Amino acid sequence: MQTPTRWILVAALATPSLLLLAAASGAAPDGKKLFTEKGCVACHAVDAPSVGPGPELTQVGYQRDAAWLRTWLADPQKVKPGTQMPKLPLKPDEADAIIAYLLAARRPIPAADSTSGEKLFSDYQCNACHRVHGKGGKPQFPDLAQESKDHDAAFLERWLQNPSAVKPGTFMARFPLTASQRHALVEYITSINIRK
Repeated sequence: MQTPTRWILVAALATPSLLLLAAASGAAPDGKKLFTEKGCVACHAVDAPSVGPGPELTQVGYQRDAAWLRTWLADPQKVKPGTQMPKLPLKPDEADAIIAYLLAARRPIPAADSTSGEKLFSDYQCNACHRVHGKGGKPQFPDLAQESKDHDAAFLERWLQNPSAVKPGTFMARFPLTASQRHALVEYITSINIRK
């Protein structure tokens, strides 16, 4: 017959493992809920225009991957000195949940839109950051009406192909554009002042 003391010792040794197992099988944090609870909605929005200083993030998954977003959330000032984005007190699993929520929010770009720069501009939500004649976008990003005056089509083509190669350290992301999509966007941007 085993003594009760022995069973108490076995139970005490097993308890940490059981607690870890229970924690591991627990539900992951809800990224959408955290997006609100952590105050992200004060500056950003998903699937609606943002009312704060930050851009709408519905299509951010086309611009940034999970690793970049994790680095950004950990220390925005390190990535972009002077940014208004604060460093949020997020646990790693909370950051991962918010990132998963943002990446899942991304809407597909219809193949049929590849020849229309104006439609692609809307699909990729370029106006989440960029204004056109002072409308939309955010003031910390260039107005594309001015960019279309300052730069020719060849420059814009190079820029959209790889912004960092044109301007090292730029905050502008590299979008997954095909050559025809890039050409259509350049045609649209260069026509902005004609369409005014």
